[in-house]
Amino acid sequence: MQPAKKSIQSNIEEEEKSSSRAKLKPREFVITGDYMSQLKVVFTSPGKTNVFPDEYSMQLPGLGIHHVALCSDSSCLAAISMDGNLTLLSLNGVGGRWLPSVSHIHVGNFWSSSFGGGGNIECIYAGSGSGHIYKYDTSDRTLQHSYDTHCCENVLGLAISKDQRLVGATDYAGNLTLFDGVTRQITSRTNYKMPMRRLVFDPSMQHALAACDDKTIKLIDLPSGMLRESLVGHDAFVMSVDVSPDGLRFLSGAFDGSIKLWDARTTKTSLAFMCGTNRNLWDVTFNKCCNKISCVGDGKGLNIYYCMGNKKMMLV
Repeated sequence: MQPAKKSIQSNIEEEEKSSSRAKLKPREFVITGDYMSQLKVVFTSPGKTNVFPDEYSMQLPGLGIHHVALCSDSSCLAAISMDGNLTLLSLNGVGGRWLPSVSHIHVGNFWSSSFGGGGNIECIYAGSGSGHIYKYDTSDRTLQHSYDTHCCENVLGLAISKDQRLVGATDYAGNLTLFDGVTRQITSRTNYKMPMRRLVFDPSMQHALAACDDKTIKLIDLPSGMLRESLVGHDAFVMSVDVSPDGLRFLSGAFDGSIKLWDARTTKTSLAFMCGTNRNLWDVTFNKCCNKISCVGDGKGLNIYYCMGNKKMMLV
C-alpha cells in the first residue's frame, strides 16, 4: 500500500530500529473503503495532537468499496466493490500485496463477505446477488463449497462460526437463513419482511444479532434460529450491529447517525449518542480490546470513540 505521509521503506526501517531496542506492542488499525475505490489502513493510536500518525492507502480496480472484512490474525483482507468484485489482499509486512484472484465463475456479483476458521484453515465466505454463498480457501483461492439460500436476493449479512459448523445469512428480502456448515443444508429460515443489513454471532454462539430496516435489532437464539426479542430504540434503518469480543456488550448504528451500546445480559441500552459528523451512517464496530468504537458514513472521515464504561464517549 502507498503511504500517505511517508514511505513504507522508511517506516519499516524505523520499526526495525525500534524493535531492536525493545519488543514492540501490536499496533491497532482500522480499515475502510470509499466511493473512490481507495482502501485505507489507519493506525488508531493518535499522538498528543490527536492526529492519527500513520495512514496507508491502495487504489483498487472497479467502482467504490462498500464492504471490507479482516481475518482473525489480521493477515488477510477481503474487499468488495460496488460492481460486485471480491479482492483479497495480504497485509503481512505493513504494506500490502495482491493475492491471486478469486474465481468468479458463475458468480453474478458479491455483496458481503466473512472469514471463517483460523490459522491454516481460514476461509473466505462471500454472499452474492443471486442468494448463493461461496466458500473459498484463502491459501490458493479455490472454490470449496457453495450454499444456496433458494432466495434470489442480495446476501447483505454473513456470519460464520469459528469452527465453520454454522453459516448464517441475511438478505434484502428480510430472510435470515442458517446452514449446517458441513452438510450445507438449511437448518432454519425466517422472513422478517424488511432488509436485514448485517448479521453477527456472539462469541458464545448462543445468539445471533441482525440489523434490520424495521428500525430494530433481532436477537436470535442459536442454533434453533428462533426469534428471542426485537430490540427497539432507533428511529431509522439499523445499518450495522457488532458484538464485543468479550461478549458482554453489543453495538448498533442507524442511518440517522445514532449509535447505541447495549448490555448483552439485560438487552437494555447502556449508552446512546449521535455520531455528529457521520449522518447517513453505514457501519459500526468494536476493536478487539473492547475499548474503542469505530464508525463510518457519508460524513467526513472516520470517527473513533473511546468506551468509558457507561459514560459519554470521547471522540478521538
